[in-house]
Amino acid sequence: MFWAREEEENTLMQLLKSDNFTLEDVLLNEFVVQESRYGKAELVKYITAEENMKALMELSLNPVINPDLPMKQQYRLSFIASEILTIRGTDVFQKLIVTTEETKKCLVDFMNDKAPLNHLVAGFFAKIMECLLSRHFVLTFALLQKTPFFDKCLQNINLGAIECLLENLVRIPNTSEGTRAIKQWMIDEDMFVKIVNRMSETTNDDDRECLAEVYCEILRELRDKLYMLECKEDSLHDKAMEEELIAKIADNLIVEENCSDEDFAKKSSLVATSARILEAFIKTNYVADAPAQHLEEIERNLIEERHYSYGLMRPCIDNDAYEHSYQPDPERIVEGIVANRAFNILQTILRDIEANGSLWQSLLRLLIELCNTNHYSTHQRLFEAFQKLPFVKVHDLIEAAKKLPLAGVLHSHLVKVVNLLLHSVFTSGDLSPAGEYLLTEGGLIKNIYDTATSFHRSGDLIACSGLRSFNQNLGDAISRAKKRTVPNPRLIAILKDDKRWTELEEIVNNYNLKHRPQMQHDFNDSSLLSSVRNDSHGFNDSEEWTDASTKFAEMDSSSSATRGFAAFGSAFDADLNRFSEFDGQFDTPDEDEFRKLCSERANSSSCTGAQHGFEASPIKWPGEQDKEEKKPAEPTVVHSTYPQETEGSETNLDQDESDGEWVWPTSPPLGGNEVVTETGPRPETNWVSDLEPNFSYLDKPPPQDDMWADFSSFPTVSPSTSTAVVAPTHDDPTIAWPGADTHQQGEDSDWPLNSSHDSKATDPACVGLAASISHPESSSEA
Repeated sequence: MFWAREEEENTLMQLLKSDNFTLEDVLLNEFVVQESRYGKAELVKYITAEENMKALMELSLNPVINPDLPMKQQYRLSFIASEILTIRGTDVFQKLIVTTEETKKCLVDFMNDKAPLNHLVAGFFAKIMECLLSRHFVLTFALLQKTPFFDKCLQNINLGAIECLLENLVRIPNTSEGTRAIKQWMIDEDMFVKIVNRMSETTNDDDRECLAEVYCEILRELRDKLYMLECKEDSLHDKAMEEELIAKIADNLIVEENCSDEDFAKKSSLVATSARILEAFIKTNYVADAPAQHLEEIERNLIEERHYSYGLMRPCIDNDAYEHSYQPDPERIVEGIVANRAFNILQTILRDIEANGSLWQSLLRLLIELCNTNHYSTHQRLFEAFQKLPFVKVHDLIEAAKKLPLAGVLHSHLVKVVNLLLHSVFTSGDLSPAGEYLLTEGGLIKNIYDTATSFHRSGDLIACSGLRSFNQNLGDAISRAKKRTVPNPRLIAILKDDKRWTELEEIVNNYNLKHRPQMQHDFNDSSLLSSVRNDSHGFNDSEEWTDASTKFAEMDSSSSATRGFAAFGSAFDADLNRFSEFDGQFDTPDEDEFRKLCSERANSSSCTGAQHGFEASPIKWPGEQDKEEKKPAEPTVVHSTYPQETEGSETNLDQDESDGEWVWPTSPPLGGNEVVTETGPRPETNWVSDLEPNFSYLDKPPPQDDMWADFSSFPTVSPSTSTAVVAPTHDDPTIAWPGADTHQQGEDSDWPLNSSHDSKATDPACVGLAASISHPESSSEA
């Protein structure tokens, strides 16, 4: 057996036992990675040689590339070398890297080199560092502390491998002591300060994006651990929360009024990345009873009420796990610093919208987080900013957004701002100062009312739909705040005093009733779930689905389908009324009616030649009808395993049983010679009696006739059977097998398949095939 054989040596082992080979020959062998993982003694001994380990490090971090080769082959040896050094099966190679002087020097020189990294080499370096820190943290950490590790990484932060290495740096150590050492190292190196400074110094937008992502990801990791751990102290988190550092980030949001358009475009990426960091600070600072939670609770209750009878439960995916007194930023330092610059944020948003830029997205997301804080001092700062820069007047954000009817994301963000302000709940019970300003001095209701009453459907239909949807969503935000479980008394008083609101509310409700009927009783479960998971605060960015029946009615009225079928005489009209009488009457399907339909189906597609023979007409395809209508045949007794009916296509599917036209067997159709009567009333008995089973048909000879084809000219028994029962034959050559004697009816090569058989009807192949087709139960394979 193959497992008893002595194991054969592969080509790599044979190579290592030879006298003339190089390291390149070993690396290019197809078994090198596999044997390294298995820890093959001969291979490990060769690789762990000091000169070979140094060569592998040089290949991984400082490869010599031949530019004449294709890119796939230039770094082939470097890739294999890095795979061997980071092998998971053994840690022999990793330990030698941080203990051997030659390999340590190679790593230190790589850190001190200020040349930009290749994206492939950066991947090799990141993989080696993660492997070393996770397996030999103490030795690796002692080595890295002597190198400009963070400077090297920040210089090449635009490479994805380096970005991931910095983001995972606090997750890599396997022990708490290692994690604390990493955090202290980051504090000593002022990593957060270096990130912020690098954002201001670089002119590369990709570098800024990656720097902001590293800052946000480390912050999320630190705060996630603080929420879960009993000890709420973290020195690295405190370093990231320094007010001087936060203020420096927030200052990047300020754009001077006299700033030229060219300088504004250059600074837009710095503003966007700074807003992204500040948004992460505010979003990860849990606030109990936030406005977004109220909106989600309203929609969640409607969903659970709708699906209660089905036993469906929507998973609670909000911050229920964080419902305790702890906050990473209890004094709301970041929130206050950003709120003091709210006016500058609104100015920059408006300018960017008018310049058709994309900076407004990051700033509006930051503004949404400010509105969701439920902090009265923050809302007071927003109110003061709205007073300086009117929110809904001539040169304001609402009017600027309505000039861009296709800007659906912009519309959605502004609706979120209004919704969150009106749903804010304070301990004093007051309405948000910023929300109250929108409804009074800001003139939001007047703006919505004027658009709704003077709206004319002209121009681009998509633009009109977008503008109408935006205006409707603004009005619906006010209506939803009014209909909440515990509405704010001040909000109710403001709406009651405004005469426009009464008419506007009716317009909003009528629109929702016609185009958004589901909003009257529930919300779409899947869309809501996706919106919450995407941090959209319970809102759906797209307009709700319109009534499907209305849309289909409009499509049918304007469709040209009926006109298209006019050339065919009449349009297809399926009659399903015939089945309506059975609905709800029986617990199980009506077998009699099922048999009736089967009988009708068999009659509509049966072959006429089976009853009259094929003497008068040539053989036809099963189911083929004569062109001329024939009179119904006289009642006869037919031997068949299928119920027979009269030929022709004039069968009436709705005829009554008393007409005497139903074809119904009078004995079980399990085989044998049942009698099929073509006339007479429909029998009341079942097909098969369970009480008195009858198996007499098993002793009867097989039937001689078939409804599809007539093989009476051939024997009815296969030649392979022991009993030779031959059916009567006919001498008429017109009923012989096609091509049997006269080649004019069929070529000799068609049947039989080869010259070893005779082409006459007495040929054994013909006899066997005919017998198996006509009476399969008597064949040897039955």
